[in-house]
Amino acid sequence: MRHVKGIAALLSLAVLAGTLTGCGKKDTGGSVMTEQQKGRWTEAGEELPEELASWELRQINAIDGEIHLLASKEEEGKTVFSEWVRQEGGFADRTQDWLACLELDCGENMNVTLLQGGSGTQYLLATCAAEGEDSYRSRLWKGEGAQARDITPAQWTVLNEEWGAYESVRGIAALEDGTLFALSYTSTAVLSGEDGHILESGQLSAQYNDALASDGKNIYLCIGENTDMQIEKRENGKGSSGATIDSPTASAFGTVLCAADDGALIAADRDGIFRCGAGEDAWEKLLDGLETDFAMTDCWCMGLAMSKEGDIYALFRESGGGARLNRYAYDPDAVVEVKEELKLYTVFESPLLQQAAVLYHKEHPEIRITIQYAYSAYEDESVDYNTVYQGLNTLLMGEDAPDILVLDGLDMDSFIDKGLLVDIGTVVAPMEEKGELLSGITGSYVREDGHRYTVPLQFGFNMAMGRDIGEADMASLESLAQFLSGTQDSYLGPQTVDELVDKFYPYFCGDIVKGKRLDTETLAGKLECLKRIADNCGITDRRDKGEHAYNMWDLASGAKMAFERATGFKNCMFPIAMVDYIRGSFTAYENSFIPLLQTGICAKSPYQDTAMDFLGLALSERIQDTDHYLGFPVNLASLEKQAREDRSESQAYTSIEAEGSEVEFAIKCYSDEMADALVAICKGLDKPMAEDAKIREVLIEALGAYLEGSQTTEATVLKIEDGLKMYLAE
Repeated sequence: MRHVKGIAALLSLAVLAGTLTGCGKKDTGGSVMTEQQKGRWTEAGEELPEELASWELRQINAIDGEIHLLASKEEEGKTVFSEWVRQEGGFADRTQDWLACLELDCGENMNVTLLQGGSGTQYLLATCAAEGEDSYRSRLWKGEGAQARDITPAQWTVLNEEWGAYESVRGIAALEDGTLFALSYTSTAVLSGEDGHILESGQLSAQYNDALASDGKNIYLCIGENTDMQIEKRENGKGSSGATIDSPTASAFGTVLCAADDGALIAADRDGIFRCGAGEDAWEKLLDGLETDFAMTDCWCMGLAMSKEGDIYALFRESGGGARLNRYAYDPDAVVEVKEELKLYTVFESPLLQQAAVLYHKEHPEIRITIQYAYSAYEDESVDYNTVYQGLNTLLMGEDAPDILVLDGLDMDSFIDKGLLVDIGTVVAPMEEKGELLSGITGSYVREDGHRYTVPLQFGFNMAMGRDIGEADMASLESLAQFLSGTQDSYLGPQTVDELVDKFYPYFCGDIVKGKRLDTETLAGKLECLKRIADNCGITDRRDKGEHAYNMWDLASGAKMAFERATGFKNCMFPIAMVDYIRGSFTAYENSFIPLLQTGICAKSPYQDTAMDFLGLALSERIQDTDHYLGFPVNLASLEKQAREDRSESQAYTSIEAEGSEVEFAIKCYSDEMADALVAICKGLDKPMAEDAKIREVLIEALGAYLEGSQTTEATVLKIEDGLKMYLAE
């Protein structure tokens, strides 16, 4: 588990030497303009025609400077299409006869692109699994009057035996010379626009993302791995000329591109919207990401297009399944003066925090909240808390001290005892009293003096799951020890001392320390339970290369019990699918919750009222409604909304080892009854999990001989007491 309490001694008020290594990888706001002259780019929503309410928007592009939308819907089991063009007064249906007659039998789960060549000929690319087929494949049609002619290249119709899949095209564009350019996961190809046969192809030699743009003469591709992305230019799409442009954004993922007819490039992602003129290699930042929906985490951009007037249009898909269309235009009279800039520091990046910062700025243009984080939300990185403490301490002592602190994994008591945090009860308590929050979670942060200085915005729980074992037998350390003592089967499989400690100590870490002394009686009881569990699973000294302790994925083979961190309804699809597969059961271990995004307000902040207002927004339904896989919401209404969400887009298929062979494993939506059971579990959680690096260290050092049976409980308790004496006295 990565939420490890740091060493309190590191949080001193002296300025520590060294730089902020590992911190501040991202800043969602970029440089802040405290005052701006008249004239700026602005974002505005575009109204879509009522006739499109029953259609799903699939694509946006520009043809001769006109903005086109492609839409689809199902009619009598077939997928049909329509094309809409923006003109003065709104969008009008301009579906050509061939497209109106085209019907596909692959449902709405597809990737589809409509394109038009220089001669006006239209093409449609669709990647989907046809009815009765298991594998996705790409098909290409050409419009000919009232007919759609299938011109799919023969190579796309052959199943690759090595991969067990067809060629899957990620992007396609039409060129003025009558050819088409296609990008797949393994290669690029130039196709004849007449009959679709491949004129030229080449294998990919680098990692490309899905962004593809064309100005009719050139193809532009995004190349790079996460950072240091470049945009590769291919004249007529044929071969790589080596011409590249450095990307204006920090990430290779999530970037969308479009090219204007004059060769200018537009790139956009959460960092902002950028323009690079034809033949140039310098980018102009048109609009900061914080000012746009590109930085919102409840939607994602499906494509960009530039009109002949020079306005930029972006089509967004919302997490609930809807779509929105935005226009970005230069307004010579627009002006914004940022009067307050708040800084938010978080150990771990969070889409929820980003969403809150963007939405707050949209509602209060005069206020900007920039985010600095040490570790990515999705990357599995080893956390160096010593470096985190040093860097954060440097920030707190400087002029750029954060106004808002998110302290996951850090010793919050140290911050509170030193007066670095203010009481946030005026924001949280009224929401609890109205029943808006899960008080079992948020209420546990009220201290003995009645104040509270932090509140978690999200939470998770440790899901105990197993077969041939009941929920009650997995619910606590004591019940598990009693059950395992009565069976010869090894449920957890061999464990190292470190692994066993990490599995269980966070749930009794807070119970064995009372004030500044060790509760030896409670500790002895916990150790005896651990010994009984160790006797059942067996203790191993080390792990060979490639070997791992049993986890959830081993439940179909060797393991009979495992723990899995549950952090949201979508995240729970994986473990619940496994429980269903083994016909087992699950419960919330120790009825404890894992606090996430533990947020407080810095006492040094000159903007405490604004920070309090922002905290209220972060706790509201408007921010908490979106499920990012990273935590359950503490907002009750959001919890119940997420439980009822359609999670079909999160379904997945993989293979697992079961009974000595590889079998297909389906991760599908669970029932409403199961969702209700998860809600009931979340409502009942009332004990925060706690970790402490020093206690963990001492336990691991002391328990080896005890768990192997060569050291008594009394001797082990004394050893732990000696190891913690000075630490607890500090």
